[in-house]
Amino acid sequence: MRAFPGVLVPPSAVLGLSLIMSPAPTALGQSCVSVTTYHSDNLRTGDNLAETVLTPANVGTMTQLFATHPLLDGWAVAQPLYLPQTPINGGVHNVVFVATLENSVYAFDADNGNLYWRFEYGSPDTTPFAVTGGCTDNGFAQSQSQGAGIVGTPVIDTSISPPAIYFVTKEFDGTNHLLRLHAVDTSSGKELAAPVVLQGSVINHAGTTISFAAEFQMSRPGLLLSNGTIYVGVGSVGCKEHPNYGWVMSYTFSTTNGFTQQAVFNTAPDLANPAGGLPFGNGGIWQAGGGLAADAGGNIYFSTADANNFYFNKKGWQGTDFGDSIVRLTPTLGAPASSASFFTPYNDRALYNADNDLASTGPVLLPDQPGAHPHILVGYGKAEEIYVIDRDNMGGYTGPTGPNNIVQDVVDPTTGKCSTGTVTFSQCANMKGTCGWNPPVYWNNTLYFSSNPGPLMSYNWTPGSTAPLAACPTIEGGFSSKTYVATGSPSVSSNGTSGGLLWVVTWPGTRVATLRAFDATNLGSELFLAPVGSVGGYPTPMIANGTVYVAGKGRLFAFGIKGVSGCKGIHKPSEIGR
Repeated sequence: MRAFPGVLVPPSAVLGLSLIMSPAPTALGQSCVSVTTYHSDNLRTGDNLAETVLTPANVGTMTQLFATHPLLDGWAVAQPLYLPQTPINGGVHNVVFVATLENSVYAFDADNGNLYWRFEYGSPDTTPFAVTGGCTDNGFAQSQSQGAGIVGTPVIDTSISPPAIYFVTKEFDGTNHLLRLHAVDTSSGKELAAPVVLQGSVINHAGTTISFAAEFQMSRPGLLLSNGTIYVGVGSVGCKEHPNYGWVMSYTFSTTNGFTQQAVFNTAPDLANPAGGLPFGNGGIWQAGGGLAADAGGNIYFSTADANNFYFNKKGWQGTDFGDSIVRLTPTLGAPASSASFFTPYNDRALYNADNDLASTGPVLLPDQPGAHPHILVGYGKAEEIYVIDRDNMGGYTGPTGPNNIVQDVVDPTTGKCSTGTVTFSQCANMKGTCGWNPPVYWNNTLYFSSNPGPLMSYNWTPGSTAPLAACPTIEGGFSSKTYVATGSPSVSSNGTSGGLLWVVTWPGTRVATLRAFDATNLGSELFLAPVGSVGGYPTPMIANGTVYVAGKGRLFAFGIKGVSGCKGIHKPSEIGR
């Protein structure tokens, strides 16, 4: 671990902003929140429901509060996290944490961008990103690190004092390729115990032991902390051409004993080629960075990537291999015991052949609903098909003729199926056409989706209905195909069910990005936009206490209302993400 002492950095000058103006803010109440996990909570709704500063009426008065300087040492592709009024640097401050592909973590003052500490936790792994001919699809080789370091969003544990931040590094020590799980003191950046190397094995139906091998594996999903257990999801570095699987591993941590592994799960153990070579098992968990989700009972949910569930399974598919699937595991990573615990689309073979995996997004779990299906999960994939699933009876596999045995199946909004105005959708296949990307978010009986290339979309939700999701979306107003070619996953800020704002980062082919805010009740009303420099991966805005944070290839940007935004320490912090 290399230390970089905290150096006070003056706030950057305000850059030019393109704003849609609205009335100036009036006196506002405030409560302080922390954001300790991806998309704000373990359901992955993407909501900050305690935002009392920013509203549709005043968001247009925001300015850039700071942009950190000097440049970050690597791309930041993980979502920033936030702790208010936390001990650091001999005092109590609001702090935002940023992780990079250089395996570094930064702790910045959340109000002015001053640097408190920065450490590098091992050398990033460049080898799988420099394969002759290039099989990776994430462009990480173009970053300063020339590979992958910390990719998945960390998670903060506030049950420890001072709080601990957990994250996974991808490392190469000159001999070994490693994924390591760390626990770091948020007040100092120091390791609380020795990091643990991810490892594990399972035995498949043929009696073959499948062991974890880190070289072509990467932990891209956001980490999950549920009931004191840390869950890590793993997929590939983007290479089907090299050995990889989907893995979930669970650990507990104490400052006395360090990390203790609890369980290991493999998504596709029967799909390894007995003779070696292609196709490999696959079934990775990547979710465009979306976090593993958990319900109130601690059950774990995730989506998987391509894996031909039938290729090497000579006995026929047995419900033990889960490519292109949405899976529920018990808190101890107990595998699905029946069709009630997983969903595989009936057209799985067609999805596999068209590279239309479900792991281009992650599932969102809805708050409890009225009616026959109180526990709902919404999934989404590259094909832009939306799956409304009863978490208590997920539907299993009904192929090859179907239909899917789920609550509702909403087909992609290609032209001719829905009225999309001047926006033209084309079916996704082999990374061409309009493809579903990034985890959806949920707020106030509305679900929001992004499509690449394509507009933001909102779908109305009717609680308790037999078909609760609207068949067709509302399309982002003013979108044209020349506006941008890609987006990150959206986030929502609101004061309960009022004052909703939908935040998203968009970019053209240059990846020089823009932060946008829409009235969450009306995607035709864009209220704010501002440049945020170049971005890597699929950046997700993080909103806390009247400030919006976006991390990119070189800087952390913060936007807010001067003199109003920020936790003032008046109230006891309430936490988002636990």
